[in-house]
Amino acid sequence: MNSQKTQDAPSREGITRRKVLIAGGSTLVGATLLGSVFETALGQTKDSPNMQHRGITSKDGGMKPTFLPEAGSTDAVAHSVADNLFWNEQMMEHAKFFVMLMPGPELAGPRRQAEQFQQNFAGQLEKVRAASLDQGNYKNFNRSTIELVKPYADFKHKMRDEQAAGRLQSLVWATFFEHTAREAERFAKRLDQFSRGDTSINMEEAAEFWTIIMGEHADFIAHLLDPEENALIQKAMQTSQGFRQMHKNVPSSKGPVEKAVDDIIDFKTAAEKGIRTGKIRSIIHPTLADHVRREALKAADELRRAA
Repeated sequence: MNSQKTQDAPSREGITRRKVLIAGGSTLVGATLLGSVFETALGQTKDSPNMQHRGITSKDGGMKPTFLPEAGSTDAVAHSVADNLFWNEQMMEHAKFFVMLMPGPELAGPRRQAEQFQQNFAGQLEKVRAASLDQGNYKNFNRSTIELVKPYADFKHKMRDEQAAGRLQSLVWATFFEHTAREAERFAKRLDQFSRGDTSINMEEAAEFWTIIMGEHADFIAHLLDPEENALIQKAMQTSQGFRQMHKNVPSSKGPVEKAVDDIIDFKTAAEKGIRTGKIRSIIHPTLADHVRREALKAADELRRAA
């Protein structure tokens, strides 16, 4: 009898997690996961005399922290550092996913290109972690990042077209290539904006960008869950439809978009933990689950700052 209880316990935990995910809502994640666990960049405390990047905070809650400018900051240097820390990591992981999804000798060529991009952005990420950026040099650093991003976006567009035409035949959806290219191009535009001293965020632009990104994330999750996870698949598809509707008709106030993003943060945070611990069946790599979680935190931060 005791043995049977031990075997059944994980199943009940998994069912509970699914029920909460399906129901949605802010009760999903407690303060430990989504509370304002802020530290400065690189894990240093705000009081550290060796802190290299003042004005940067990190929000925890998963496998990796999410680096953001401090609340209310209009410092172009701080915004540049935060976006370089955040997006160079995302760009590197995009390439990692491409490599994973381009198996076999027939895809060796594009896989090598993806591996090179992965190395490029890993190197740029290490540079920004080590750099002491200030008003005198941050523009040059932003320019060096933009010069890495441009050919990467071109590669993504080319791979999208090849996949869509049936010539590439990888395991990467054409939609995923397009999705990641969209993120790369906006990253470059934001760095250019910061280099002009402008840290503002237009609410309509941010809402249009993040609603399509969040909607596609929900689509990706739905199509990578095990077919037996039917209720979670339906929840993900409903979430996608909601974001796509907001993308078509951006609300006049940012409240509804912020609420939808907060809800998907809850969903993604629980999904990442469920996937990592085997409580949710899928072919979603834990790195991808955490990747989309961090982007939702970035979306929420930008929407809060948007005017």
